Amino acid sequence: MQGFIATKLDDYAQGKISRRKLIDIFMLAATATAAAETAKAAPAADPTLKVALVNHVSYTCPNFREAGDWYSKVFNMTPGRSSANDVVLAFGKRGEKPYGVTANDVPLSHMVIRTRDANTPAAGTQEARRKPRALVQHMGYTVANFEREKVKADLIAMGVQKVRDGGLYSLHMLDPFGYDVQISGFANNALSDGA
Repeated sequence: MQGFIATKLDDYAQGKISRRKLIDIFMLAATATAAAETAKAAPAADPTLKVALVNHVSYTCPNFREAGDWYSKVFNMTPGRSSANDVVLAFGKRGEKPYGVTANDVPLSHMVIRTRDANTPAAGTQEARRKPRALVQHMGYTVANFEREKVKADLIAMGVQKVRDGGLYSLHMLDPFGYDVQISGFANNALSDGA
């Protein structure tokens, strides 16, 4: 770059370029240099998908109405659409923003609770569903204003079964079909006491 500048200054001194042309050349060179430095300093675009939030949980159980009533009562979830085989419950209320979210277009996470014959083919196939070799051990939900002992007493008063401590910041319980459900306050996250 220094050689380039020296050459252009020499061209100006010899009258080969005007002062205006010299300034234009230096401005263009400075802009190109700054852009190159910015591009070098900026991290490369990450091509991988990044999960932003949980869209929904799909839960199959023997009686979706009973489970829907339980989840609605215990977590104050908002019922959405329902059919002869399932019900959808939203986390939060339509129009509310989840904690820390500033965007107006973030969708509500929701839970689909369904009852279906395990031998029914999956959508778009003719094959019966295979018995899974893996399972989701439990689901953990974050609740606002979490005070473990108060929440534990409230759950027991509602008749929730097998409420037990899950670390400093959470509780575990069983839903009507014996599925392990964990609730946590904001202090329980991927960097605290975990799940």
